[in-house]
Amino acid sequence: MRSGLPFRSDLLRSVETAERTDRPLSAAALDMARAVIEATDGALRENDSQAAGHGVGELSSGVDGRSITEKSVGDYVTALDLSLDRHLSRALTAINPVPIISEEGPSTTDFHALPKAWLVDPLDGTTASICGEMGLCGPMVAILERGEPRISVMLTLDGTTLGVAEHGGGAVLLRVMENGPRWLPIPDFASSGRLKDGCLLLNLQSDASRSHPAFVKLHDHLRTGAHTMAIESRVPHSMAALGLGAKRRLAVIHDNSAESPKQMAWDTLPVKLWVEERGGVYWGIDGQPYDVRRPIPIIAAARAEIAEQLIALIERQAGTPS
Repeated sequence: MRSGLPFRSDLLRSVETAERTDRPLSAAALDMARAVIEATDGALRENDSQAAGHGVGELSSGVDGRSITEKSVGDYVTALDLSLDRHLSRALTAINPVPIISEEGPSTTDFHALPKAWLVDPLDGTTASICGEMGLCGPMVAILERGEPRISVMLTLDGTTLGVAEHGGGAVLLRVMENGPRWLPIPDFASSGRLKDGCLLLNLQSDASRSHPAFVKLHDHLRTGAHTMAIESRVPHSMAALGLGAKRRLAVIHDNSAESPKQMAWDTLPVKLWVEERGGVYWGIDGQPYDVRRPIPIIAAARAEIAEQLIALIERQAGTPS
């Protein structure tokens, strides 16, 4: 039985018919999608083979549990992270041999000065993969021009969801469902609704002592239940941003700070493109468009007024955060 990426053949066939979607994908976006599918399949097959050789785990677990390293508190790297990094780097370089900026690669100079660069998070949601939640994690890739994302591709490791967003071109999802794979154009966010009518998702630091004071104030204030229908306090895969506006989710709020950065360029820029292409905002907690060179907590919101209401809750308590 063939291991690797589930639904690989279905995904590739559907990519070939992407011109039939309501928002057709560019040739560059299709090339990226194919590369991510094939690279992910190769990395999973490599990982499956190594795990079988060690005699451990089920294929669905996604990682060899004995090859996990903790880089810092709550920040893990596995054999699968490294395998995905190698396979993605080769596949993307074959498309366009520009510099690669990867979470698992060496530190780089200011990528805003580069005309073009690949931005790679080999496995966004490593902890989810360790826990076997393969539908909540996967590779996330963007092509940058002078530091700004132009195309973003995301793929879940269970092979059920492929997402593509293009600057100025909107966003589409390819979902594998009971009746087969389907391209689903993603509509812009609705213009109505209040903060009290929706749900929020909060992405906390693993080590609470590293939390940004402004994030802590907002988190504690929201837990009173006075300002929103519900909050979820957990560490989500960034694919959660694709669900903004669905099931009343109005915002995803990420803890972050210059002293203890949690959200790096590969975590933020691909998602930023998704949110903005759907008509939402991706702001720092200061109310300005988020700049990865100034790490502060992030508010990804379906509408500007939702982000403004969240920021106002902090300012109401203790003044504008520094």
